[in-house]
Amino acid sequence: MEQSKINRWVEVSFQRDLVHGDKNVEVPFGQRHRHRVTFSVRVNVHHADREIEYFALRKFCMQLWPGDTHQVGDASLETIAEDMLRKLVSEYPGRNWELRVLEDAENGAVIQYADSA
Repeated sequence: MEQSKINRWVEVSFQRDLVHGDKNVEVPFGQRHRHRVTFSVRVNVHHADREIEYFALRKFCMQLWPGDTHQVGDASLETIAEDMLRKLVSEYPGRNWELRVLEDAENGAVIQYADSA
């Protein structure tokens, strides 16, 4: 098997409660409410020997969202993912990324970013 033909990724996930919406909006879906949000982060690695340690990556991601509940106003899941991506790219440059941000494990956003060396 040719090692150069293998695409390798590591993946971590964690959950947080996000509260969003505007308490002054009349429509139910726009009013302030909470979702249990699952973050899933995938990043490419170049070999199979812990190039990026799962636990270190997960810890870094979780520190971007310390605690359990966060007020995000009217931010979309795409915006939340892009903000997180900027910090990940700064910490781990020159990589390909896929981030998933799912509300209540049902619906959400997926963004991909290609910056592999």
